[in-house]
This record gives sequence, structure tokens and C-alpha cells, in this order.
Amino acid sequence: MKKVALIIMVLFLGFYLPSSALSADRDAIEKGVAAVVDAGTFDDATCQANAPESLYIFVMKADGELVVHPKKDAIVNLNAPKFQVIYDEVVKATPEGTWVQYQWDGKEKNTFVKQAGDMIVGCGY
Repeated sequence: MKKVALIIMVLFLGFYLPSSALSADRDAIEKGVAAVVDAGTFDDATCQANAPESLYIFVMKADGELVVHPKKDAIVNLNAPKFQVIYDEVVKATPEGTWVQYQWDGKEKNTFVKQAGDMIVGCGY
């Protein structure tokens, strides 16, 4: 009986805890993006000041030009052919914010994007 209880507990923790952590991460992502949008200034310093260290915020213009991104020097323009799949999803941003999904390097990515005028602010995992 103890073994059965132990197995049930391990299964419960294995399934429940990751989803709880994911939910908390999604909340942190949404709050980080909202804080940058509310600040109204779209530069590296504002993004870093308004998001926890574990998150990276990116900002792009609606035409795909990256304004802020941790790897901005390696990524020139999101509507270049290589990045079209990402751009097509990110431009679905709304003023209220929305989650988008896309494949990148064989992995599913989830990104929260929010429109702020002609800018799109996002963060994901």
C-alpha cells in the first residue's frame, strides 16, 4: 500500500508541479510585457528594468525591425525569410496581448505579444 501511495504522489508531483511553474512563468511573462508597454519607452534599459532577470523582453516594429532583443546583433530583421514563421505569429499581437506559438529550431515556442502603437513587445519560452 505504501508503494502505491508513493507512486501516486510521485506521479502527482511530476504532472502538477511543472504545470504550476509554467502558469507562474506565464504570469511573470505577461506582467513583464505589460510593464514595458505601460512604461511607454522601448529601449534596452526600460526592458531590463521592468522584467525579472530570468526573462528576456523583445521589442520590434510592426514591419519586423527589431528594436530590443538580447541577440539583436545576430538577428537583423524578423521578416527576413528565415524568420518569416516567427514574424507571421508575432504580428498577431493585440493591444490586450495574446499568446502565439511557432516552431523554432525544432522546438515549440510560446510567446506573449502585446501591441503598443506601432511597436510589438513580447517575451516567451
